[in-house]
Amino acid sequence: MDKDINLTRYGLGRVIAVGWEQYRSHFRSILAIFLIVYIPINIGLSFVPTDYLIEQHGLRGLKIYMKIIQLTEFFIGVLATMSLAKLIEGSMLGQPITWQQSFRHALSRWGASVGTGLLAGLIILGMCLLLIVPGIIWGLYYSLFIYVVALRGLSGKQALDYSKAIVKGQWWRVFGYLLVINLLEAVAGVIVVALFWFTPDNKMLSIASDTLIDLISALFLTMTIVFFLNNDSMRISSELKKQISTEPPVLPPQG
Repeated sequence: MDKDINLTRYGLGRVIAVGWEQYRSHFRSILAIFLIVYIPINIGLSFVPTDYLIEQHGLRGLKIYMKIIQLTEFFIGVLATMSLAKLIEGSMLGQPITWQQSFRHALSRWGASVGTGLLAGLIILGMCLLLIVPGIIWGLYYSLFIYVVALRGLSGKQALDYSKAIVKGQWWRVFGYLLVINLLEAVAGVIVVALFWFTPDNKMLSIASDTLIDLISALFLTMTIVFFLNNDSMRISSELKKQISTEPPVLPPQG
């Protein structure tokens, strides 16, 4: 359990360090979750004729392939994200659970995550149709909604508003932290791809490399979860302090 999660707002270094410690401590559970979710995804993606799409359609073919990846992540990969969130929250609150329990919890929240994700996409699209900048702003406001759905029992507009409440007032800080974490993930992914660059063109190797990338991505996802948990705890603590400060004092009985 990280005792400071409810007391101190983590800096970027602290988020990375705690994320790494959580990832290292729960690697076996994370491995089980990600193998169950991503091996089927990567086997399915290995049958997508990527070379044909690019040769026939060029950049449009590549966009089609990327859309397929996004859809599999949206509908299936989200189970790994929510499982990991539940696992890490239990650990940081001193209430550890098994990976099986976290995965069952993710399954129970799957419908809520898909529905909320579709709603978020529609709102962000609407903002982008007005101007690009509002779309970017609202995209970041809603960037933490999946953890709200997984861990706070909310869905739909309530979950989106909850995510926005965490980001509001520290938009640039959230943007900077998530940007750095995503850049670190991208660098790690490039290194893994480079390691497999000169290997034979083989489906099994492709599935293995993609699954390895997913497992490494879990490290940076863990960091993001730690960031969410800390900021959510600080927001709740701040609201409780405001409530206490505005409550009228209790007067002693007269006479």
